[in-house]
Amino acid sequence: MSELNDDVTTTPEITSELSSVEQNPTLATETAEPAEVTANAPVPAAMEENNTPEATHSESIESATHETSSITTDAIDHIDISDDEHELVVEELPDFNHLSKEELLATAITAAQNKEVNEAIQILKVIRPQLDAALNEEEAQSLHKFIEEGGEKDSFEWKAGDKIREQFNKIFKELKDKKQAIKQAQEAEKVKNLAAKNAILEQIKQLNESEGTMDSLKKLKELQNEWKRIKHVPAENVESIYESYRVQNEIFYDKFRINIELIQLDREKNLDQKIDLCKKVSELSAETSLKKALISVKKFQEDWKNIGPVPKEANEDIWARFKAEVDKVYTFIKAENEKMEGVRQENLAAKQSILVKAKELESFTTNRIKDWLEKTEYANQLMEDWRKIGHIPLSVREEIWNDFRTARNNFFNNKNNYFKTINHERNQNLKLKTEMCEKAEEISANPIDWAKQTEELKGLQEKWKSVGQVGDKMNDVIWKRFRSACDAFFAKKAERYASVIDEQKQNLEKKQSLITKLEELAAQEDVPNVFAELKIIQDEWNGIGYVPNANKNDIFKKYNDLLDKLYGKYRQLNKDMRSEKERQQFNELATAPNGAHRLQREEKILLERIKGMKGDIDTWENNLGFFKHGNSKNAMAEQIQDKIAIANKHVKELEEKLKTLRSIKSKSESEA
Repeated sequence: MSELNDDVTTTPEITSELSSVEQNPTLATETAEPAEVTANAPVPAAMEENNTPEATHSESIESATHETSSITTDAIDHIDISDDEHELVVEELPDFNHLSKEELLATAITAAQNKEVNEAIQILKVIRPQLDAALNEEEAQSLHKFIEEGGEKDSFEWKAGDKIREQFNKIFKELKDKKQAIKQAQEAEKVKNLAAKNAILEQIKQLNESEGTMDSLKKLKELQNEWKRIKHVPAENVESIYESYRVQNEIFYDKFRINIELIQLDREKNLDQKIDLCKKVSELSAETSLKKALISVKKFQEDWKNIGPVPKEANEDIWARFKAEVDKVYTFIKAENEKMEGVRQENLAAKQSILVKAKELESFTTNRIKDWLEKTEYANQLMEDWRKIGHIPLSVREEIWNDFRTARNNFFNNKNNYFKTINHERNQNLKLKTEMCEKAEEISANPIDWAKQTEELKGLQEKWKSVGQVGDKMNDVIWKRFRSACDAFFAKKAERYASVIDEQKQNLEKKQSLITKLEELAAQEDVPNVFAELKIIQDEWNGIGYVPNANKNDIFKKYNDLLDKLYGKYRQLNKDMRSEKERQQFNELATAPNGAHRLQREEKILLERIKGMKGDIDTWENNLGFFKHGNSKNAMAEQIQDKIAIANKHVKELEEKLKTLRSIKSKSESEA
């Protein structure tokens, strides 16, 4: 009696692959779809923002660090289980016991035509014993009838079921052949995919040999998307190729994070410079000279343009602050100019009147010393009056000053020529003292830099003592003139500093109030949004002006000490939280199925990262040697030193992480 063909046998490749999954169930559950690695690969959020000069790379380093570390547990590619394994999980099939042999054959034909290959084979496997039973029963009935009719059993032949068996076996064979063809095509595709993924690995390795830039990050994302598009690879290559892929991604993000932190460091430095510029601009509101204020604000604007970008979160605030301060200065200058324009016109009329008197002196002549001395005093009085008047419109300022100076100089030239014939030495002494008077009057009329001009006046006083006598009639006059200019200057200085001292005392009280707030924050164990509170206090502090000189050092030291204490306290707290989180992750790995293997794999990855980073440090230190005999302030040398410092910090963090992992690993092994 002929039987239906057996089911398709499990191939050695399927057996090997299923065995691999059984031996390493953790890997199988972790690797359900190979394309998932790109979706979970860490990309610093700052790099996904618009790449403007003020916004590029502007997410925090904490975010980049967290995302980079996530690849070690989340971004694992997945194993491809052979298609035969689908036979192990099949939906419950209907009961075919009630069907005739013709209906069973028809069901088999329908399944072969409409169902997926594996499902159709499963259906045929269920139908086969039912069909065998039906045919066997019909054959037995025919034999029984044949014997009853007088026939011999050995001569009995029954071929009624051969056609059905032949059709069924043909369908079954076609399905098995189709399944084998599909499997062969899949295996060929896996080999092709393996070559494609190896090519991607080589490109990622090349990226890791270059500096981590936005272009290289963009290229990596393209390679990750390409990796995701490529599907399954041969089972024997799954673990090795995905492990290599993961390690290369780790290496890339380690280097990329260093560059992010370097950029962040530069932006922090730029922010400090721009904060300093804001402070300088705000101080211009106290500037008494509009010309100096205008020159200074333009210089500060140019300085701002030359400073690079700042951290993204501070960009809008610092620009708004700078713009507000600049607008305040320009508004002040404009208002003062408008207010002073009317005064300038009045001053012009007054100086024109003085100019008329000065020109009358040009034609003065006499042979009497007394008259010359009187006119000299008159000319000096004109100069004193001229200086007291103040500024006139800029359009005529130089012209009228030149006319006045010419008239006055002509008078003094005539006078000097006269006195040269009388007493050359006294004339020289008088000239020197007159110039000293003019200098003192100029300082007195235009006090700008009080400290510098005080020293200048003291120098003039010492010089005055070394100059010899002048004529008796001019001696008291010239001395009173010089003394008057000095007294006027020191009177103005005393008045100026009286108001400044009161203002500085008020500023001291405000800053002491902020110190009290910092002390209250430092006394608390945990303060929500502490950094936002500190920023508000810092902004208020920077907006307060100078304090008395005697209190300056103490108040600033106390302020800086409290800030350092608070920042140090909360930064250490964040670091401890991250360390505890890493320990919890390692404990979870240790207690998971196949935990020892997973801990060993994490240990290997950490060692490779530490080794790679130390190699980079050696290279950078070697490069730094080229700058030792040159300029120690070289910008490139400073950048390399910053890189080394950041890398050493990361090596230390990785070594602490490795130490924690090994401690948990050792504990897990001893408990086992």
